[in-house]
Amino acid sequence: MHRIEVTKGQRILSVGEEGQCAYIVEQGSVRIEDAVSVLKEYTVGPGEMFGEYGVIPDSPHYCVATAEEDSLLLVVPLEEIEEKAKLSDPMVSLFLNFFMDRCHSLTERHYHEGSTEKITSPNRRSVRDKVNKNRDELVEIFKTKEELERAVDQNEFVLHFQPIISLRGGFTAGFEALVRWDHPDRGLLSPFHFIDIAEQTNAIVPLGEWVFEEACRHVAPFNKIAAEGGSPEIFVSINISAKQFAVPDIVDRFKKMIANTNVNTSHVQLEITESVLMEDTTHAKGILHQIKDLGFQLVLDDFGTGYSSLNYLHQFPIDKLKIDRSFTHTMLNDEDSCEIVRAIAGLAHNLNIEVVAEGIEEREQLSLYRDLDCHYGQGFLISKPLPVEKVYEILGTRMAI
Repeated sequence: MHRIEVTKGQRILSVGEEGQCAYIVEQGSVRIEDAVSVLKEYTVGPGEMFGEYGVIPDSPHYCVATAEEDSLLLVVPLEEIEEKAKLSDPMVSLFLNFFMDRCHSLTERHYHEGSTEKITSPNRRSVRDKVNKNRDELVEIFKTKEELERAVDQNEFVLHFQPIISLRGGFTAGFEALVRWDHPDRGLLSPFHFIDIAEQTNAIVPLGEWVFEEACRHVAPFNKIAAEGGSPEIFVSINISAKQFAVPDIVDRFKKMIANTNVNTSHVQLEITESVLMEDTTHAKGILHQIKDLGFQLVLDDFGTGYSSLNYLHQFPIDKLKIDRSFTHTMLNDEDSCEIVRAIAGLAHNLNIEVVAEGIEEREQLSLYRDLDCHYGQGFLISKPLPVEKVYEILGTRMAI
């Protein structure tokens, strides 16, 4: 936003002009001749807005605005409104687009009653098609949000566990807990079908807490079976979303969930993404140290794809780095990806941080990670995510790969 000065009698905007901004009066006054309002003429003063149709995409102005005295105006550009909308909650952005289109449609209809003048932008049809698409998307979001809330209440979610093996010993070292939705009509759904909407609507917070508690309830039985077979202790790795991490009382919530499940936190790993660290470095550092004090191990997920500075990495109490699957999939055929993997592995070793390689689907990938002395591996070559009953069948076994 910026300010402009206008002099008495100066025309600021006219009917039919292409709208690119709205105005807020800071000092002075502006006379409005309105083509669509019940009040055909009126004056706006400090703190009041005019020309608001300028922030509706492809909408013209419907008034004449003239300075009644020397005035100072704050300009609100359409471009900035659109930029802020994109950065806001997706639902807010969709609502804003839908609402502005409805305002434009009603105003345009009123303006053209009894008039042959046409001032609608030629791009209006494409804008309306986009809004209709957004409206359909919004309806789908609300529908899925309602179903997600019901699903949490009615225990429609189940956990599958993907084995994580020791690349040095071949034994099963732990499991990543992955949620599935046992939908009453659509069957078993992977996170692909609902996690994004859960994130957009904040349904991810209660869902994430359900995943945490449910995963923690399996930690003791997993370790009991492993111990009976003479295997090392088993850890369970749980993803924590950025929305969960941003909850103000996140540490107290973890304390409550630990009490609810009586879990041994030394067997639980929390996976967070780089974006969590970089949102507010000082705040994230404080929260992570409090979480670490509860006994959890911390895993930095999707490492190499985010925005973190390597200079910051040593400041956080990170126990493991998880190399993103995108590097695993390309490193055999792309030298740059291979060098990034080598650099991450070397960095982790220098910082005494363990390395987990995910997305392993080929033996050559597995061999390379072993050559780099990475600690753990995960991927379809090792095992797909398993329902809990299948987990008990492999506890205490050594992977033949």
